Amino acid sequence: MKESGVKIEKVELSKRLTDSPVVVVTSQFGYSAQQEKIMKAQAFQNKDQMGQMAGRKTLEVNANHPVIVNLLSKVKADKEDTAALDTAQVLFQTSLLESGYEIADPSALVGRIYRLMSKELGVDPDAPIKEVEVPEEEEEAEEEEKDDSEDDDDKSDDDAEKEDEEEVKKGSEEL
Repeated sequence: MKESGVKIEKVELSKRLTDSPVVVVTSQFGYSAQQEKIMKAQAFQNKDQMGQMAGRKTLEVNANHPVIVNLLSKVKADKEDTAALDTAQVLFQTSLLESGYEIADPSALVGRIYRLMSKELGVDPDAPIKEVEVPEEEEEAEEEEKDDSEDDDDKSDDDAEKEDEEEVKKGSEEL
C-alpha cells in the first residue's frame, strides 16, 4: 500500500458506513485532504508539522459489505491470492481518491483495474496483444465513404457560393 503515498495510522471497523466497503477519514485534529493540498502548495511550509498532521488518517472498513465479506473469505482460503491483494489495494486507493487525497502512482491503480477487469471478463491479463486485421474490402469501403462525405462538403460550399453570386447579380440589376 506504499504505492499510494498516504500513511494510515490505523484501521478499524466502521460503525457508520452502509453503502461503501471502505473509507479514509482524518482524525479530528489532522489535516483534511483539501488542507493537505493547500499545505503542499505553499512554498514555506513546515515539513515536520506537515508530517505530523498529515499522518493521522484512519481506514474504516464496513465488515457487512459484500465486497469485504468476499475478500475476507478469499484471504482466509489463500493468503497469497493475487486477485485478493489487487482488490484490497484498489479498494484502498479508490477510497483515498473518494476522500479527496492524491495517490502517488495513479498508473499502478489503473494497471490493477485493468487486471481485475480482464479476469472478470475471462481474459488472461498477461496475454500478448494481437493486432486485428481489417479485410481490404472494409478498408476500401471506409475510404470511399470518407471521400464521399468530403465531396458532399465541397458541393455544399460550391452551392452556397453560387447562391451568393445570384443574389449579388439580382441586387445589381435592381440598382
